[in-house]
Amino acid sequence: MVLVPVLPPLKGESIVSWCCRLGVFHSGLPSVTWLKMMQIPRHGVADGSDECISRLSELTGIDEELVRATAISRQGERVVRHRAERFGGDFALRTHTTYCPACLLEDAEPGGLSAGRRVGRVNWMFAPVRTCSVHGTLLVRRGNRGFHERFQDMALVAPNDAELDRLASHAQQRPPSLLQTYVEQRFEGVQAFEWLDAQPLDQAVRASEMLGACLAFGAHTDLDKLTMSQWCEAGTAGFEATSKGPEGIRAALESVEAASRKSKSAGGPQAAYGRLYQWLQFKKSKREPGPVREVVRDYILDTMVIEPGTKLFGEEVLVRRRHSVRTLSATSGVHPRTLNRALVRAGVLPNGDEMRVDARTSFGAAEGDALARRIVNSIPIKRIPEYLNCNRTQAATLVRVGILPQVTPGLGGRGGILTNVATEDLDGFLVSFRSQGRRVVTPSDGMVDVITASEIVKETVTDIVRLVIEGALTRVETLDRTLKFRSVLVDPEEVREVVQAREGQVGLSVQEVAAKVKLSYSAVMALFKHAGPGGFPVLRSQKIVNARGTVRHRIEEKKIARFEAEHVSLDALSEERHATSEDLLRSLQAASIDPVFCGSGKHDLIFRRADL
Repeated sequence: MVLVPVLPPLKGESIVSWCCRLGVFHSGLPSVTWLKMMQIPRHGVADGSDECISRLSELTGIDEELVRATAISRQGERVVRHRAERFGGDFALRTHTTYCPACLLEDAEPGGLSAGRRVGRVNWMFAPVRTCSVHGTLLVRRGNRGFHERFQDMALVAPNDAELDRLASHAQQRPPSLLQTYVEQRFEGVQAFEWLDAQPLDQAVRASEMLGACLAFGAHTDLDKLTMSQWCEAGTAGFEATSKGPEGIRAALESVEAASRKSKSAGGPQAAYGRLYQWLQFKKSKREPGPVREVVRDYILDTMVIEPGTKLFGEEVLVRRRHSVRTLSATSGVHPRTLNRALVRAGVLPNGDEMRVDARTSFGAAEGDALARRIVNSIPIKRIPEYLNCNRTQAATLVRVGILPQVTPGLGGRGGILTNVATEDLDGFLVSFRSQGRRVVTPSDGMVDVITASEIVKETVTDIVRLVIEGALTRVETLDRTLKFRSVLVDPEEVREVVQAREGQVGLSVQEVAAKVKLSYSAVMALFKHAGPGGFPVLRSQKIVNARGTVRHRIEEKKIARFEAEHVSLDALSEERHATSEDLLRSLQAASIDPVFCGSGKHDLIFRRADL
């Protein structure tokens, strides 16, 4: 039989509150007596058992799922459920009594939806719900006085109306935290935050609160002394980070560490992350912390020096991700100051002091190990000739122009071991140098090694090496690899043609310009430095520097044309006017027209056409 009239639960009402109202509504009896009469055990109501929910559905005619939505149901050891959410038992505060005084006073109004009966809200029983979303005030929360108060009949566990009125008048104003809003929306089935939504609700909340407490009050705050209001603040701070997923958490961890370092400049992850680290490392609770553990663990390994073999959050660290100068020195055998200098110069320590080792600074282990390996496996420049099978001049030039990079370039002769060249770079150079050639047993006609070719075409060995590595030569052969540097053969005539073609692409030589504008070689060279009326050189060149440091000038044809349009030499003007240079010079002097440039003789006089 169904009890009539039907009394459905109010929105948000707990199953205990509903049963208390059912007893009075249908029989005028207190809940304890009515439940006995209906053969419903009180602990079954408090635990939201399946038998209790089925029995209440049968008695009241209310759909079983609607009844279940009012309950916090025990699902096994330390696991409970509310609606579609399953979480640890600690998340539902069965050991505490929580209520909003203003809500209970409004319930007492006879004309209200509850007909003057107090209503216990199911959400009040969840740990992160600390604010009344209706009145914007902190809830009252206290420990239960005994086991009997697990049955949260608000008529029995909350004080009388006079005391409620006093509590309501003194209630602290506090809007719901962002975390509380998230919890309440998630109970309603809202899914809006991918990383949080993918984990059990209590894990998402605990991660947010622990991170938020460290953000809002410092990593070493005493969690047991935080007030309800402060936990609200922590919930908002933490949710702002966790709602963004791993990236938001990593940014928050950076802020926590920066704040911690102001008071604890040294120390490992516990000094930096305090309570958050202790929670994840020492695991006093049997409840798993969830995905936040891996996010924090990865961040620590990515930013701090953690030795392989260390147990971090229950898992052994197998591979080092960060080094300090001293740990890298210990593993590589290179002196700390030498390493520090190399790391700073290489940009691995972008903000480091070249002369001072900072024990607090860390850097990527892969980058550091690679640099240390290059230092350890390096040889002085004087030993390169033997290693490559070349002479000392060629070795020094290859290093000077950067084809063979030093371990730390730019130190000159003052860097000790850092001026060496890594053997891996020497080996890599040989591979690159030989890779452009065709393997032969004996040289083809006209093919010679690059040293001989240099003597034939009067180009540096290094410039020819560059042509080979760049793939600019089509005829390249290689002999047995044991010959190393001397195993690469080129055609001197092709080298000459390629060099001339490359230089020709950027205009004329000084000799060619001198012949074209009727000036001496020295006069053209002087024009590169002679400033015209605007303060700029009368003629500009492009400098081509070979490996020896020899400078060759090439002048673009458009610049020559501009020069000829604005200037003219005495000899060129003599040809234009079909007059001797002597007669033309006397005429110009008589007309008071002076040259704008005077070289070493009368044949290097230059006039502006605008003056003629």
